[in-house]
Amino acid sequence: MIRSMLLLAVLLASRSTLAFVPISSRRHFSTLFYATDPTNNELSTGGKANVQKKVFSANNEWGIAHHSTLEPLGPNDGGTLPDQLPNGGRVTLVGAGPGDPDLLTVAAYKILTQNPNALVISDRLVAQEILDLIPGEIKVARKLPGCAEFAQEEIFSWVHEGLKQGKHVIRLKIGDPFVFGRGGEEVLVFRDFGVESKVIPGVSSAFSAPLLGSIPVTHRGVAQQVVMCTGYGREGTSPDLIQYHKQQTVVFLMAVGRLKELCGRLINMANYPPETPVAIVERAGCPNQRTVTGNLMTIADVAEEHQVKPPSTIVVGEVVNVLLEKDSETGEAVHGLIQNMTSSAVV
Repeated sequence: MIRSMLLLAVLLASRSTLAFVPISSRRHFSTLFYATDPTNNELSTGGKANVQKKVFSANNEWGIAHHSTLEPLGPNDGGTLPDQLPNGGRVTLVGAGPGDPDLLTVAAYKILTQNPNALVISDRLVAQEILDLIPGEIKVARKLPGCAEFAQEEIFSWVHEGLKQGKHVIRLKIGDPFVFGRGGEEVLVFRDFGVESKVIPGVSSAFSAPLLGSIPVTHRGVAQQVVMCTGYGREGTSPDLIQYHKQQTVVFLMAVGRLKELCGRLINMANYPPETPVAIVERAGCPNQRTVTGNLMTIADVAEEHQVKPPSTIVVGEVVNVLLEKDSETGEAVHGLIQNMTSSAVV
């Protein structure tokens, strides 16, 4: 927050016209300042205002600010934006679902397979089986832990260049674009480019991954509430946690990288019993799907033993045990590694 205030003060000192737009991110909280230089408001030879916007992104993890200069490509008069630029350029956000191509929506499948001239800009974790369906050009974002903001600027640059060339740009995002996917942020930026996005929903791993791992997120008499949470809050910190309730399921996305810390906070700060069941569904819906189970005291060691990696969905709550195999003598759920319990949407 202090860095953001300092950055605002610097920008005000430059006497630029500012609009403050807060946006959230998967891993970091960013603040965008759109600065319009008053000296650039003369009409260009094309008859449109020659206005260039500088997008300043305060990257709190690295403690620095960076900017990119991406000019509007369409109307900039504050009116209703077109869904296609005069040169034919347009952008569609598409949800890829959890990984299995059979879990693509019909609309997503059609737009990915029937547009050979489109430019597809994909998230890094979208399954290769889905990318193999695409007949045209593909660019894959290099979003790695610790450099998501820089990768996001690269994505915006690719989209901007594609629109400038009059292409149909398809922004392919894992899961659903508007569920911890920065989809809303991207729509705002694309509006600054001068075009209104079309959005095609996807099946979110928040609910499909537990199902594919044979975990019902609700079950009569066991769980009557579902809470969805990201593993990373503002400035990369841990998010606030809701207090323990026995008949509640909590689903964490993008949290496997800080699993041990998360389990400790649930026990020590949110009053979760250490024996609360936990499951991790890795690469849900893909041929190499795995599910590991344990409790808040053991799951971090189990995940480390089996080298669990993203994309993974963490489920915390009594529902984890509902459909698990039970020990014949004790009646207790048998925890550990479950290979391909439910690995495909098609049976």
